[in-house]
Amino acid sequence: MRKIFILILLISSTTTSQIQLPIDFENEQITNEDIVNFNGGSGYVVYNPQIDDNNPSEYAGVIIRDGGDIWAGSYIELDSYLDFSVNTHISMSVYSPISGLTVKFKLEGNNGAATERDSYTTLSNAWETLTWSFAGEPSDSYNKLVLMFDFGNIGDGSVNSTFYFDNINSFDPSGGLNQIDLPVTFENPEVYYSVIDFEGNGPSTIVEEGSNRYVQVIKTAESGTSAGVTIGTEAGFATNIPITSSDTKIYAHVYIEGTTQVGIPVRFKIENSNDPTQSVETETLTTIVGEWEVLEFDFSNEATGTAALNTSYPFNMASIFFNFGSIGDDETIYRFDNVSFGSPISLNINDNIYASNRVYPNPFVDTINIIGIEGDEIIIINDILGKEIFRGIGVEEINLSSFEKGSYFLTISKGSRNNTFKIIKK
Repeated sequence: MRKIFILILLISSTTTSQIQLPIDFENEQITNEDIVNFNGGSGYVVYNPQIDDNNPSEYAGVIIRDGGDIWAGSYIELDSYLDFSVNTHISMSVYSPISGLTVKFKLEGNNGAATERDSYTTLSNAWETLTWSFAGEPSDSYNKLVLMFDFGNIGDGSVNSTFYFDNINSFDPSGGLNQIDLPVTFENPEVYYSVIDFEGNGPSTIVEEGSNRYVQVIKTAESGTSAGVTIGTEAGFATNIPITSSDTKIYAHVYIEGTTQVGIPVRFKIENSNDPTQSVETETLTTIVGEWEVLEFDFSNEATGTAALNTSYPFNMASIFFNFGSIGDDETIYRFDNVSFGSPISLNINDNIYASNRVYPNPFVDTINIIGIEGDEIIIINDILGKEIFRGIGVEEINLSSFEKGSYFLTISKGSRNNTFKIIKK
């Protein structure tokens, strides 16, 4: 067995500096005694193996996995508990010999509290930054940072089982933007939009095409049969979904391409972000391909084998599953947009990705432009209450500097054809 030899720094444990985030291993912040090993992991403080612009630090941590268990690793105990009220994500610089490996980041704390997330290396023999979202986790509960590289495999002590890490920190990915809430249009510049893939789904991405933003999902051949994507973060929506015994429907715009199949099952799940046992799922089938359609999800008609709707539960999180019950094929592309409760958003709003007209910039400050406008086409702008505040014919540039900040609807009409765009003044 080929071994790797690393210069381990014998750093004194007499340092009085507190162990708290951020951790950069400089100035004897962390000693070898501060790194606790388990089940075949050996962690130390060492010289940075590759000092460059991606990680100019002189020192770093290393974990060598040699035998033991598939969860072998090391942990560092902080002197204070983590606060997730604002900084909901943790980032870490990683230098891995192999790309595509699982890096499990587990947090442990008082009274047996524990939670874990996975991220995946994308580079080999180069520094990269990985992130883990702990949005929705309680503050003042966790103070142990448990690192398990190449989780699921047993290390052999070689260079391929040697992992460097550095610059552990917590941060707020939203940049101070508002928490996501229904309806979800992916258009409001004041809202932090994100998605979370699970069971091998994705990666799903928020795509901007023309004046429209939507989520594109690729369900890979390696995904599980119930792979899906959560809309938002682990914290869920800003407010609970106002579901009642008589008002039980959520709607979404869906677009599928790369297949001729119709009748694809699309499942939708809502749940309590603080208690995943409180959930309800329903399912519907697609009817077309290559076009946007509105799908209706009625939670009074729960999916077979799942829990019945309990309207007393505080539902505040939603996930969508494409082709539920089947693995992906790497060829079919799914899109979704305009998730709303109670009533659907008009199908042609924000889904005109193949329409002849385009509006830009969107969001805008003072002026908005229209591409592809014809001389006899009518342009109407309404506010969110439906009041008409502008009307013109064949206008390519509209000055809206006197408008208040917010959302508006711009409709281009000719005969029986209407294209409506949501525009946002910032």
